[in-house]
Amino acid sequence: MNFITMSTSSSPQSDQASSKRRSSVNLLSKTSGTFSYSEQRTSKNLSGISLKIKESAIELKSFEKQWNKLHASGILILNSIRTLKIESMRCGEPELYPRGLQERCDQLQNVVDKMRSCLATLEVLVNQLKALVELDCMQGGNKGPIHLSWSTDKFVNVNIVFLGQAYQEICNAYTRELALKSTVTEEVCHSPTKESLVYLISSWTLQPYLTKKCKTMLEIIFYETDSR
Repeated sequence: MNFITMSTSSSPQSDQASSKRRSSVNLLSKTSGTFSYSEQRTSKNLSGISLKIKESAIELKSFEKQWNKLHASGILILNSIRTLKIESMRCGEPELYPRGLQERCDQLQNVVDKMRSCLATLEVLVNQLKALVELDCMQGGNKGPIHLSWSTDKFVNVNIVFLGQAYQEICNAYTRELALKSTVTEEVCHSPTKESLVYLISSWTLQPYLTKKCKTMLEIIFYETDSR
């Protein structure tokens, strides 16, 4: 990218229910074991729902690590852009687009593209968790402890939000954050003043859409699944 130039419908309810059931079963078809809650659950010996929740938490942790790494890379690139542009502003004949700017903007765009790819993986995970919760409800879950302390009904309740909804809220937060980072990437090249550069870089660095609530939900999920 150059920054410098610039229905079929038959029986509604029964079909919808069977479709959800097929979707849930397909998503979880590779799971070994049964979905019985009568057995003891430990972090070393998991199966069924417990195993799927544990796996989802591990994937979520992996996503968070990848995102944080890319976030840090973006900060380094933005600081490099700021230095380049401020040095140009101090010249006798300042240039809005100094030499080397395009290369750095391309690097920043590459970071955002990788973030978008990570987010797509998280969206798949969210859909799998929704299917998992649906399947659990179909099979009459909520009968015993799953991980460290929560019973099934409490595990699907994070700050009075169902587990699937908690994952969705986390995904929504990162989606909004990605949109902000995309805007920063588009605007930073054209910033004419030091103040506007500082504002854009601060917006990237602070990640305002990753709120305390979002971070708390992440920590609770990691703690309860022993995925910290």
